[in-house]
Amino acid sequence: MREGGSDLSRELRLGLWVFVGLFVIDLLEAAVGIGLRRGALVPLIALMLPAAWLILRYFMHIDQLRAREEG
Repeated sequence: MREGGSDLSRELRLGLWVFVGLFVIDLLEAAVGIGLRRGALVPLIALMLPAAWLILRYFMHIDQLRAREEG
């Protein structure tokens, strides 16, 4: 039972770090959006890609879908 709790706490810590990472990326997106009135599309897309990857990987569990197709 102790191992299960350890796995859960590790997953919660990872989820918290992912949340913090997404929060920081959102702050950067806001700063870029406010600071650059024109031509901000490329920097904003560059910031959106890591955020999208974090969401797909850790919240939508895209790896599990790929593993299910292979197995």
